Amino acid sequence: MKRKAIRCIIFDLDGTLFDAPYDWVKIKQTLGVPEGEGILSYIEKLPEKAKEKKMHMLKTIEEETTRKGKLKDGVQELLNELKRRGIKRVLLTNNLLRNVRYIIRKYGIEFDMVITREMGMTKPGNAAILYILKEFGLNENEVIFVGDSSYDVESANLSEISMIIVGEVPLKGNFTRVKDITHLSKLLFNEID
Repeated sequence: MKRKAIRCIIFDLDGTLFDAPYDWVKIKQTLGVPEGEGILSYIEKLPEKAKEKKMHMLKTIEEETTRKGKLKDGVQELLNELKRRGIKRVLLTNNLLRNVRYIIRKYGIEFDMVITREMGMTKPGNAAILYILKEFGLNENEVIFVGDSSYDVESANLSEISMIIVGEVPLKGNFTRVKDITHLSKLLFNEID
């Protein structure tokens, strides 16, 4: 990851900054999602009544799971330090705005921009990243995406921005891996300084 200046860090939420006990296998089974298909893409293809029912089920599961989760250690400090240094902090999540607001209020964290699935720019696409670049007047070399999933890697690689994966989930693609938020902070600030 060689760059002139980092001006923006894009963060995924669930699994990256926030630990929520999602059992995605069980959730997919509950919603009847076929093997190998994403939940949101599956629901989107359904007839209107079925789509509304499944989306309501998903929202209920997400809300309950969010209430059981907790912010990862070191996140508040990392976000505060990025703000102090004038680096934009963006949250890009396929979760709901309602859940994001709950987490932001509960933990007193803040972002310069929040993009949730209600905006219609879900991962693994790159529409949200292109939007972020345009809104802040950035080029690809000034941005890093921090996530934990194949959707995050795909979005970053499509957008040709650097990717850092937090955690040990086995993934394919072009990225750097860190163990946790503490290691992420060390990597970011060593690179910025």
